[in-house]
Amino acid sequence: MDKLVTTAKERFWNPETQARDEFIKRNAERLPAGSWVLDAGAGSSKYRSFFPHCRYQTQDFCQYRGALVQYREPIDYVCDITAVPLPAGSLDAIVCTEVLEHVVDPMAVLKEFARLLKPGGRLLLTAPFVSYVHMEPYHYYSGYSNFWYEHWLPRLGFTPETITAVGGPGRSCVVFAQAFYMQWAEAEKRLGGLSWILSRFFRGGAKVGFHYVFPRVLPKLDPWLGNQSICSNYLVLAIRQPAAA
Repeated sequence: MDKLVTTAKERFWNPETQARDEFIKRNAERLPAGSWVLDAGAGSSKYRSFFPHCRYQTQDFCQYRGALVQYREPIDYVCDITAVPLPAGSLDAIVCTEVLEHVVDPMAVLKEFARLLKPGGRLLLTAPFVSYVHMEPYHYYSGYSNFWYEHWLPRLGFTPETITAVGGPGRSCVVFAQAFYMQWAEAEKRLGGLSWILSRFFRGGAKVGFHYVFPRVLPKLDPWLGNQSICSNYLVLAIRQPAAA
């Protein structure tokens, strides 16, 4: 979602977004007043309201046009995310949410973040673990595991402080079941005659499970099933390591 989750309905259908919003808000409140924060790949800069006490600026690869993104303010730095025109060691924090799957070289992104952050600076990073294609053609990876963060963050100048899984097998099943249902509906448009009638009939019957039963039942199993093998995404807090002596 390119907006904050605010209603009960939005929270029910977008629990990953709610968890992400709460993660950013919680960590924003911990930053000292006057901290310089860059929201990298900011989109509509929906997190601007979380940083009234900070110098909050945004980066993205373009100024979007059209209805998809509703800006609160224009993007400050329109540039490649691996080459932000700011001095080394100038930032206190970087926010980067649901961006890494859309960049060709995510390790180069982390390297640039390490350059930009002061020693002790905070990186608030989220990305999906499993996802279907979105924002095509700018979708290069299906997701990142906790092992990816544990491997690459220390090698590129960061100490992982927390790596928190969101969701689990039940919630992931719901997400992909709904993607299946949407693809079914799209494919149905290409049918005709009896095939269309049968598809419409069976899809109508399946709607109860896909839209009402699965979303309410399956995520409740996640505390029992665990999220070590499957989850929706990870919320990562990493600290910029001190400069080498």
